Amino acid sequence: MRIGTFENAVDFDISTFRTFPDAVKNTSLDKEKTVVMFCTGGIRCEKASALMLKQGFQDVRQLEGGVLGYFEEVGGAHWNGDCFVFDRRVAVDPEMNVTGAEVCFACREPLTEEELDSPLYVPAVSCPYCVE
Repeated sequence: MRIGTFENAVDFDISTFRTFPDAVKNTSLDKEKTVVMFCTGGIRCEKASALMLKQGFQDVRQLEGGVLGYFEEVGGAHWNGDCFVFDRRVAVDPEMNVTGAEVCFACREPLTEEELDSPLYVPAVSCPYCVE
């Protein structure tokens, strides 16, 4: 979510999907309110929505086709930034153009073009996130 997300989205601030069950268990979100979740292509949302329903959330919905499907159908309305993708492109913008983002060799964190200009970024060594 750091390089791009929907307006007003709730960030569980997790680094891997493995920690999602604990984040759901510890959230203060109202289980009676509708939850609409999204992921890049929609696959992780299948697992995540099932888990949230099991944890007592009443109405959990998914963005069909994921963010990439949304971009193709709607464009970038209500989206801020780029979308991380799990291939060599690293990130695409709402027009599905590859951006200048790269992945840090050390920590695998996606880096925007601005972060690549940081003095803390050393190619193949570190980035602002692994130096912290």
